[in-house]
Amino acid sequence: MTSTTSTSTSLSSRSGGSNFSSSYCNDPRRPTLRSLPGRKKRLIALVSNGVCDRVQSKNQVRALNILAARSTPYVTVDGMDPEQREPRDQLFEVSGIRGNYPQFFFAYEDYRTAEFQFLGGYERLQNLNEVDSLPAAFLVANPNLETWDKMFGDVVE
Repeated sequence: MTSTTSTSTSLSSRSGGSNFSSSYCNDPRRPTLRSLPGRKKRLIALVSNGVCDRVQSKNQVRALNILAARSTPYVTVDGMDPEQREPRDQLFEVSGIRGNYPQFFFAYEDYRTAEFQFLGGYERLQNLNEVDSLPAAFLVANPNLETWDKMFGDVVE
């Protein structure tokens, strides 16, 4: 049985501000979250507005540009903001990766809680973006390929 820990978290939304009570799943590999009825799926971008590493900085800008170009709603957690230390640390615990930006998560929410699932970093986002440029016949012949729409089609703001 998977255990969960409940904490209260404030995350800022790209479109203004979104607060929600959250709990995260200690096992980020838990595959059952998508199948839970009545849950809203939000995308969380863990970024750092003070990242010094050039590669991480470029990847962060590129990833956010991809999300903007695809009109995919997301909530931002700034890893450098002292007021967002608690949600940052929760997300680091879910991914198992500290100090590497950007990182992306899904928050599966119901009216009381949210459970986080690690999606990946810039490379994962870029790969999902590029899959859509494959010929339609190839996508039909390979229905198990993860596509942008399969992954982000049900994300809410």
